[in-house]
Amino acid sequence: MQAITSKDFEHIGDDTAVTVVDFWADWCGPCKMQTPVLESLDEAYGDQVKFASLDVDQNQELAQSLGIMSIPSLVIFKNGMPTEKVVGFHPKAALKKYIDEKLTEVSA
Repeated sequence: MQAITSKDFEHIGDDTAVTVVDFWADWCGPCKMQTPVLESLDEAYGDQVKFASLDVDQNQELAQSLGIMSIPSLVIFKNGMPTEKVVGFHPKAALKKYIDEKLTEVSA
């Protein structure tokens, strides 16, 4: 999972159809629980899905512009456009379902 900043954000989706961005903060307990789940999914999907993490404390303007009010928040991008926001901790199976739906839409 690649750490990104607001500067990197403009290129989200340039190299893959589906990108998952994790909005988190170092002080957030549920964020720390979500990270290993996302790392596992990143490994499972390989090049099919890109995973990135963005520290909201270091990138407050971008987080606000995307309506991030609670963390952890995951924003799923399809072809560079935000298509879904998932707020709070979610187990691997639930996140896999969201991602698989986006992959199905891409291939359809």
